[in-house]
Amino acid sequence: MNLALVGYGKMGKEIEQIAISRGHKIPLIIDIHNKQEFTSKNLLDNKIDVVIEFTIPEYAISNY
Repeated sequence: MNLALVGYGKMGKEIEQIAISRGHKIPLIIDIHNKQEFTSKNLLDNKIDVVIEFTIPEYAISNY
């Protein structure tokens, strides 16, 4: 499964390790430094199946 991680702090990095150990791929990681790359086009181009969001509550709603 292709995953995108939105939020790449401690929890995002932990999820990355677990996902990779279970055979998943993470072609898209979004954090504060590249938030402009969180677009529908990037999700489609990277064939993302699931987005896992671990940001702060103030940003979560707008990310959805």
